[in-house]
Amino acid sequence: MTSEQLRAARVDVHRIRRWVADGRLHREHRGVYAVGHPGRSVLGDYMSAVLAAGSSAVLSHRSAAYLLRLLPGGPPPPEVTISTFAGRTRPGIVLHRVRELHVLDTSQLHAIPVTIVPRTLLDLAPALSPSELTRACHEAWIHHHTSPRQIEACTARNASKPGAHCLRRALGADVTLSVLEDEFLTLLRSHDLPAPRTNVDHRGDRVDCHWPQLGLTVELLSYRFHGSRHAFEQDVARRRRSNHSAFTYGDVSERSEQTIAEVASLIAHARAAVSASA
Repeated sequence: MTSEQLRAARVDVHRIRRWVADGRLHREHRGVYAVGHPGRSVLGDYMSAVLAAGSSAVLSHRSAAYLLRLLPGGPPPPEVTISTFAGRTRPGIVLHRVRELHVLDTSQLHAIPVTIVPRTLLDLAPALSPSELTRACHEAWIHHHTSPRQIEACTARNASKPGAHCLRRALGADVTLSVLEDEFLTLLRSHDLPAPRTNVDHRGDRVDCHWPQLGLTVELLSYRFHGSRHAFEQDVARRRRSNHSAFTYGDVSERSEQTIAEVASLIAHARAAVSASA
């Protein structure tokens, strides 16, 4: 709570001091207190940072991306955006000042004011590498079903912000999400086979590898959700016998020649089918 909220609840400054002294309030920032105990948490740190920065403040940038599950890794220090050039810096808080923060660019998550997913991506765009930004856009679709149209609407509201070009380019780029996918693409290149689109929408589903011009789809599957590697390999073999093209890490790394021959055959048959229907 802030000291303003406490005073609005008829807790005067003298009582605030007594409650701090006897441990009922614990000072987090100037004018911001944890109530009842000093237990720290990521959500508590982020909420106290937003409260400390003032009524216009919202969690933003990397800390918002962490809360929205857009970036990998542990929680970064709190970053807060305020729609004013007034206010002082706060120790432990990265403060971003903007002339205006559009109301459509903010929301709440876990009761914490936070920038929405498209605005968070736009804020991050100048600081991320192309592959990191592409991955963040993919996570936005996976966790929040954020569409290119929603992102474009946000960039239109914030035309003066840098990063819009990088963000638009990332939206059209493919992303790989595992070592298995990277090694599969490397295997295709080493045998001069056409590269697929990766992790794209196909008939309402996200698929690992898709050749749109051939109507061919291949899945690359991990065995971590199976009881054993043998059980997983057996499951994939059953999928393949049922005309579902799927390969495992063992197929790609340990049986690469057999796998590349099978993929080449799939591509050849798909090409023949396309030619026959033309």
